[in-house]
Amino acid sequence: MRRLHSPRYVEEVTEPQPDQRPEGDDPAEALRQLRDLGLRWQSQMPSSPTPWRVVPDVEVYEDEEDTGGGVGVLRVARVQRSPLERQEGGLRASAQPAPHGFAGFRRLVLGEPLATARAVHERLSKVKAMAILSSDPLSSVAYATEQTQFVLMLAGASLLGFTVPIAAAIVLLLLIVGISYRQTIKAYPSGGGSYIVAKDNLGPIAGLVAAAALITDYILTVSVSVSAGVDAVTSAFPELVPFTVLVGVSVIVLMVLVNLRGVREAGTVFAAPTYIFISAMFLLIIFGGIHLVTQGSHTVLAHETNYPKAIGLEANGLLLLVILRAFSSGCTALTGVEAISNGVPIFKAPEWRNARTTLTVMIALAIMMFAGTTLLAHAFSISPDSSCGTGLPGLLGQADCAAKLPPYQTVLSKLGHVAFGSGVLYYYLQAGTALVLILAANTSFADFPRLLYLLARDKYAPSQFVSVGDRLAFSNGIITLGVLSGALYWFFKGSTDALIPLYTIGVFLAFTLSQAGMVEHWRRLSRSPDPAERRGWRRSMAMNLTGAVMTTIVLLIATGTKFVYGAWVVVVLVPVMVAIFLGIHRHYTGVGRRVRAETPLTPGDVYPLAVVPVSDLSEPQMQALALARRLADEVVAVFISDSREKIAELREKWTAWGAVVPLEVIESPYRSLVRPFMDYLNAVEAQHPQATIMVVLPELVYSRWWHQFLHNQNAARLKLALLFRPGTVVVNVPYHLRDDELAAKRAAVSTP
Repeated sequence: MRRLHSPRYVEEVTEPQPDQRPEGDDPAEALRQLRDLGLRWQSQMPSSPTPWRVVPDVEVYEDEEDTGGGVGVLRVARVQRSPLERQEGGLRASAQPAPHGFAGFRRLVLGEPLATARAVHERLSKVKAMAILSSDPLSSVAYATEQTQFVLMLAGASLLGFTVPIAAAIVLLLLIVGISYRQTIKAYPSGGGSYIVAKDNLGPIAGLVAAAALITDYILTVSVSVSAGVDAVTSAFPELVPFTVLVGVSVIVLMVLVNLRGVREAGTVFAAPTYIFISAMFLLIIFGGIHLVTQGSHTVLAHETNYPKAIGLEANGLLLLVILRAFSSGCTALTGVEAISNGVPIFKAPEWRNARTTLTVMIALAIMMFAGTTLLAHAFSISPDSSCGTGLPGLLGQADCAAKLPPYQTVLSKLGHVAFGSGVLYYYLQAGTALVLILAANTSFADFPRLLYLLARDKYAPSQFVSVGDRLAFSNGIITLGVLSGALYWFFKGSTDALIPLYTIGVFLAFTLSQAGMVEHWRRLSRSPDPAERRGWRRSMAMNLTGAVMTTIVLLIATGTKFVYGAWVVVVLVPVMVAIFLGIHRHYTGVGRRVRAETPLTPGDVYPLAVVPVSDLSEPQMQALALARRLADEVVAVFISDSREKIAELREKWTAWGAVVPLEVIESPYRSLVRPFMDYLNAVEAQHPQATIMVVLPELVYSRWWHQFLHNQNAARLKLALLFRPGTVVVNVPYHLRDDELAAKRAAVSTP
């Protein structure tokens, strides 16, 4: 190989160079290093002319008018509207023009981009926040009673009498958890979800466990809510049962699209279904109560008496197990209670007061609707259709159980028939139920992206989740939730019974860590010197401690009774996710320590040596060589080929050109391109250790996406290999493949 001669490249480094990184753990030290570097720049750079500034609405072009001698006239004109506007201190990007093609369709679906300053106007009133953040616990009323009865009924119809006591325990738990989260909102007025509370008070690991539990909870909330909503639709229209999976996945896609349009717009779209459902549920309770008083409790929809009886359960010691599992299944009524404490920042000011008011109203509504429907179901002897979904028959030793076949009716659908008959109000109830169950998934779409944002902010999740989309929503988190929940829904074929056993583990694990974190919070405040901060800490601690104990009990019950029916997946998944979070955190915290400058930081220390891979001596290669020669004094062109005829042909062209730039020819008998080129760079680097190697790479840019399949990808392969070569600078010089008509038009314009 021929050596490139230059005095400055043969100097040997006799002593190690100091670390020149303009960074440090101390911000003041980092600023001092930056000032030192700036002084070195000023000492090494020649005096420069007055800095130029662009005038956005001015363009300079060459007029076709010829003033003689073939010289055109340069004219300056002001454009009607520029995408950049000059303001004090710099430029400001104006609203993007309406795009065409796919980008135009995307804007049509998602709406016009919103400026960051509009974020404060995207906050929600209490009415809209109720729709967005309260739909999950409110909609749980539609299936919580049913899930309790499923377990009891499959163990024997005689056990259905335990429905009311179990519901009373759930109501008490719901009240305690609700009051506890009211305190959390006041203590964390900027947003106090389980992750924040556990991390601040119990440490990072506890916070990550809570985050992992919440992530599984949010994904399951979408899948379970949509599956329950589709069940409500198929109860009214059994002919849709074969399309259960298709309908559910389509609904999830629709939820993603609506939420990508922004939080406020999603609240506007989904506000009506929540209040339709609330009104329908109170009409059901009122009309059901009237029917009970005036016509008695007998109905044709009452459960049959020939279900297997709970004989021998006491002897086998399984009665307590059945009751505990029924209780844990009914605790799905508590899912989503913490959503409001997570979403405090999306409320209008005063945020924490509006959040507490909304939480109080939500808890009251949930208790009244859950208690009312449970009492009516018990009074009218309404129970679910036979199902094998919970897996309890196998536990009890039964060989078979009745299959869940259409037409299948939910407990709420049966109560609707009792209260309203088959009239308009029944379909109003079913429509409201289906809509609110689907809308319940929107609670996750509001909180899941925000949780990922918090994790990414703390370097426990990929930094892409910090980004805010065009509509001021966390678009990456929304899309991620849609993909994961859609895949889960598809895998379980939209079966609510199959998804429910996975559900409550994550919910109550997050509850427990949040409540325990609040106990530690009040314990720390008890030692505060400020009397105002200590005021009422004993009462608050007692309330949170009670909540922590009760949610821990439910967590243990749910884990023990549902472990073999699918809950083990969550038990295994949570520590795996925590390990992933910690691995991401180690990567981010180590990046700053491991990153070192691979090229000099000051202009006087940069000695560029340009290497230009060429395949011919055509215009694209000539433009790359011209740019390389302008950027560096030392330039060499490299031609790699296995054909001696092509090598001879290129040498002839190079000689005719005058060999302005040295040509290095590498014969590659094994037809390899990338390896010989990388070996050549290694040799150059070994002989010129102080040089900054700059590869100037000509690359074809296709006018149609499918053109890339008609051309080799040598430039792309070289770029990929060079990406992982330390200290190598790659300058990409594109040349575009244009349509003949466009090229001819440009040629005609450029011809004098």
